[in-house]
Amino acid sequence: MAVDIDFINLLEIGELVSLDRNFISWLSFHPTPDEIARALANDYLTESSLQGIRFSRLQSDGSIIILGEYGFQDSGTWANRLIPSSEWRARDTEPARFLKGETKERWCNNSTVYIEVLVDRGVTQGHLMVVFHKTVSEVEKCQVAEKIRDLCIPLALYLSFLHHASSFSSRAPITGDSNSREMATGQLNQRQILILRGMVEGKTNHELATEMGFSVSTIRHETMRIYQTLSVSDRQEAAKKALMLGLV
Repeated sequence: MAVDIDFINLLEIGELVSLDRNFISWLSFHPTPDEIARALANDYLTESSLQGIRFSRLQSDGSIIILGEYGFQDSGTWANRLIPSSEWRARDTEPARFLKGETKERWCNNSTVYIEVLVDRGVTQGHLMVVFHKTVSEVEKCQVAEKIRDLCIPLALYLSFLHHASSFSSRAPITGDSNSREMATGQLNQRQILILRGMVEGKTNHELATEMGFSVSTIRHETMRIYQTLSVSDRQEAAKKALMLGLV
């Protein structure tokens, strides 16, 4: 069963280590795909003999678009390249067999390549491929894979966030929603606006309670009132709508 976790709420999950909290906070500044790939290689997976990183998005028609890459000799030539479903499914390589679901083995090419699926709420958003200079030993495999998977959680949610944001933008221009903005502004008090701003910044209820001098239960109560006012069901939707309406 898929775990329903939103992008902002990740900061409240104690299972995520501080390294991932830093990565999530950094993603909130909307770096470019190539900057994400570069950061993964140079800041978060530095302990491994890493050669390059490439991640992609799976389109609704089954095609794959290369979003970001770093460390390859041909880096740049694959940027924004769209690979039709018929093309990548016709390939008989280890990575292609994994993408097609013909094998569950994520390590391929003599353990020099690791592939992970980027999943949000049970929906595949894309894939991350990590290439190493040398074969990763059996002893290191578990530790390396676990670190990559931890980083894939916020990356998948980020891709999902961008996908929904772009879909909404193409359907309804933000500038035409002034009535909704005025209505929401009139119904939200100053405390709720501050809490909403904290949601956008990725702050937890505990952090907001400490910062504002209220109890956690008060913050939660105000959060529910914010959801009701904005007609949303979670922190991610509240943050999206706050940005969309220009409330913060």
